[in-house]
This record gives sequence, C-alpha cells and structure tokens, in this order.
Amino acid sequence: MPTHPNVVLFSVHKDAMDAAVRAFASDWPEARTSNLLDDGLFNWVRSAGGVVPEMYDAFRTLVRYSISRGAEGIVFTCSAFRDVIDACAKEFPIPMIGPNEAMIEQALDAGSRFAVMATVGPTIPSFSAEMLDVAAARGRKIELVPYVVDGAFDALAGGDPARHDALVAAKAREITGCDAIVLAQFTLS
Repeated sequence: MPTHPNVVLFSVHKDAMDAAVRAFASDWPEARTSNLLDDGLFNWVRSAGGVVPEMYDAFRTLVRYSISRGAEGIVFTCSAFRDVIDACAKEFPIPMIGPNEAMIEQALDAGSRFAVMATVGPTIPSFSAEMLDVAAARGRKIELVPYVVDGAFDALAGGDPARHDALVAAKAREITGCDAIVLAQFTLS
C-alpha cells in the first residue's frame, strides 16, 4: 500500500466514525481518508439483534462504491458486522481491516480472562467470536465475560457524551477478576 493511501473509513455510526477520524489524524495523518457513513445499518443490526443475510448485499454495494471512488483500503469501524466484513475482505481485491484486530492482539498478551464491554448488545457475540478465533489461532484458551452498559449508547447518540462516559466508567469499576477490559466498539473510545 502506498505511503499516502486513499483509505475509506466505513462506519455505521457517527461516533465510531469520529473516533476513527481522530485515530488517523493522530497516528497516520499522511493517509488520505474519506468517510462512508450508513447509520441505517446500525439501526438495522440493532433492531434485528444481529446480522441478517440481507446485510451482506448492503455491505457489498457500499464496498463496490468505495472502490469505484478510488479506495485503496477500507477500515471498518463497526464491530457487530464481523462475518459481513470477513466476507467482503475475501471477495474484494483491496486490503480491508476490521475494527478489533490490533486491540485483540494486544489484549491477548495481557492474560486469559477478559471483560468484554459494549454499549450495544448485538456487538458482544460478534466481537467475542472474533476474539476467541484469534486466541485459538494462537493456541490459547481464554474466557470472556460480557458486560453491556445499559443506557450508555443512547446517551451518546442523544448528545450526552459525559453521561455515556460516566456510565461506562462506573461499569468498568464494577469489573473484577479479569486480566483486561476489551472495548467491543469504536464508540467506547
């Protein structure tokens, strides 16, 4: 990939998109980024309680569009769509990375029992499956303990990031007996 690649940040929520934009500005400002936001996908996965088959076509359409606009790579910021992201990565000829890969690799170095924190319930199964797969590939057995922070996402979406952060911090203080807390969503950053 070129030093100054055209990277599309594919998001399903504005707060996840904002977190990705901040990360690129801080850690790779040379990349030329553009944002693709479809918050209808977020509402869809949330109301469906997880991925449904029709979501694959929606993602393919948006990935094709990104490639047609010159994308040289895509970073997905949407944790609840792991299987869909994996399918797109296999189907299309440009590099694609999911939202959790680097964090999971780093977390696995911290131990074997992890609190998985999310503010949207459907993210937990998708993220957990991904973390278990990475651990298995390393020959590791791990234990995951799910924590959904009720009300936090709605506070953030409603324009109250301070309440979101307070709810997340309060839940984090309740967690004991884990080697690390992994954040299952970009919006938690």
